Amino acid sequence: MLKTCNHLVSRLPWLLVLLGPLNASSQTEKTLPALTNVVQVRQLPPEIAGKNLPLQLHGVVTYYDPLAYNLFIQDATAGIFVLMETNLAGTVAAGQEITLAGVSAKGDFAPIVRSPEIHVLGPGQMPAPRRINFDQLATGLEDSQWIEVSGLVRSATRFNDSFHDRYYLSLLMEGRRLMVSVRGLKEAEAAALVNTRVRLRGVCYSRFNMKRQLRMPWVAVSSPADLVIEEPSPGEPEEVSIAGLSQFNSQADFGHRLKVSGVVTLQKSDGSFFMQSGGTGLWVMTDPGMKLSPGDRVSVAGYTSPGQYTPYLEDAVVQILGKAGLPAPVTVTLEASLNSPEDFEGLLVQVNASLINLVAGPVQQTLVLQASNTIFTAHVESPQADARFRALKLGSEIILTGVFMAQPPNKWMPQQIRSREIPARERIVPDVYYPPPESVEIFLRSSANIAVRREPSWWTLARLLWTIGILSFILLAGLAWVVVLDRRVRRQTRIIQANVKHEGVLEERDRIAREFHDTLEQELAAITIQLDAVEAQFTGSPAAARRYLGLARNMTRRSLSEARRSVWDLRSHLLENSDLASALTELTAPLSAASGVEITVLSSGVPRKLPALTEHHFLRVTQEAIANALKHAGAKKINVTLNYKSTGVQLRLCDDGMGFDPATAGQAGGGHFGLLDMRERAEKIGAHFSLHSRPGNGTEIVITVADAGHAPNLAPPGHE
Repeated sequence: MLKTCNHLVSRLPWLLVLLGPLNASSQTEKTLPALTNVVQVRQLPPEIAGKNLPLQLHGVVTYYDPLAYNLFIQDATAGIFVLMETNLAGTVAAGQEITLAGVSAKGDFAPIVRSPEIHVLGPGQMPAPRRINFDQLATGLEDSQWIEVSGLVRSATRFNDSFHDRYYLSLLMEGRRLMVSVRGLKEAEAAALVNTRVRLRGVCYSRFNMKRQLRMPWVAVSSPADLVIEEPSPGEPEEVSIAGLSQFNSQADFGHRLKVSGVVTLQKSDGSFFMQSGGTGLWVMTDPGMKLSPGDRVSVAGYTSPGQYTPYLEDAVVQILGKAGLPAPVTVTLEASLNSPEDFEGLLVQVNASLINLVAGPVQQTLVLQASNTIFTAHVESPQADARFRALKLGSEIILTGVFMAQPPNKWMPQQIRSREIPARERIVPDVYYPPPESVEIFLRSSANIAVRREPSWWTLARLLWTIGILSFILLAGLAWVVVLDRRVRRQTRIIQANVKHEGVLEERDRIAREFHDTLEQELAAITIQLDAVEAQFTGSPAAARRYLGLARNMTRRSLSEARRSVWDLRSHLLENSDLASALTELTAPLSAASGVEITVLSSGVPRKLPALTEHHFLRVTQEAIANALKHAGAKKINVTLNYKSTGVQLRLCDDGMGFDPATAGQAGGGHFGLLDMRERAEKIGAHFSLHSRPGNGTEIVITVADAGHAPNLAPPGHE
């Protein structure tokens, strides 16, 4: 009964917070009792710990990191993390007895203490550490606790960062790795710890994710005094052959370093590399800063780790002995490598395959290949694909020279299976399953290790399917054309009618009247005169009559050409499927080709769609101006400039012809409607029209139209 009461009393503060105050006055008048031991804080649910419950703790500092402001204390019940907001400037160290006043916080993994007021009482007695195995660490319950662990030191590293006062030991503990941080360890002491079995005391840290889930544990040790060597290093590692790794030897000292030698065949970007000796390959994991080249003869001391099919070395120390020639690659079929992966693992091989795909990545370039009905990959570690890689064609038969690695199945495999279900090569011992590889990987030094054996046939399956598809499409299009044509004609007729109605029938009628007055009417009058002359000379002078008749025939042809041009001007098909600049280019191209005059069309600014009426009149003004320059000015060069501005659009037409006096030209009464037509078109769209010409100095015409919301008068200075 007493134990139960004590348990309830220990949880009373946060139970009161959970239930809430009975009324507002009681909350302001009463203060919750402070939590007095660590286990009370650790038992708080996160939502309760986050309510800043007051606490008063008395314990011993088990670890203090002034660089990270991290403090751990432990009392008679448990240990906990204390979040420091400022550095304590050396007044606190591991082993100090302190009292602490602060509030609870939910922390990122377990409840913690925040905003502490610390009073140092003096040296204290460190608690007895609990002996912990790796499985206990993996539960997360040992977070912030003062513990003791032991294992084999695989490596000692000091990272090049602001935490320069500590070494990080890779501790092999029950077959699994544990990171241990040791402060105050000197370089010689750290090197002497490698390959020894140690027992150490420290605080358990927890690495976690943003969902408050444990990712990995590690241990922080305050000083070398908390580390004891239980078993010294056996000394110089035993040298064995690569093929002899992990083989049974009753005299061997398993678990310690072994030494092998051979020739480097390839190094990966993470520092690991492949070496080869006596026809056997090996994968070696080492410091990423160690730079090796293919052909280097090396001696490697490291720890054996069982791989999927063959062992590999971890935490290796490499010594370069010199240079040697690369071993000749072993020619192998994919089928043979899948049946016996242990014979080729880590070995430099040569494989024939068909190229299925190329995948360019930011770190490595990958080839997807097929051989023996199996899909596999080859990799070139390079941030960019070179020209040789990009030139490879899908469907090519290629030869790869690289290091072989088998890929085991990713799915879970049962450990026991009936013998009759196992292929003969997998029956290592009765009822033990030996999973064959699912695929392979080939690691290439560069794209130079790819040789094209045969280019793909032009008639690939893709091209054949495309050809059939195109022919089918043409056939279907031909069958559907009869039906579609009628609909398209009706639709185009409606569009033309709408455009004619929108732009005004009267405008086009007036223009045609001018055309007929200037050209067709005069031509027909001349033809009539010639025909009268023919009639008068028909009996008296047949030769003269035939001459007059020929002149009439030529005039008739010219009149027919003018009539066709007038009818053609009715259509603005150039604007139907392109923008204004393209329409101007298409309009001027045949005129330039027929006349031999250089006609240039330029566009500046950001093109945008103009109202249909504006684009139509711009096109017709350009056509009229070019026709005048060709027929009357004798121009050798004509420039058409379309300038898109923020306030409007400007069309400028310049020629180097003979020019004229604007004061005496362009009067309708004189029988010339060209300039009058251009002015009227500009007025129709609210544009400013300016003409500048002098005899012998060419002609310049500028039409400027403003966008909606801008003033229409955008004439450039100096033009009238």
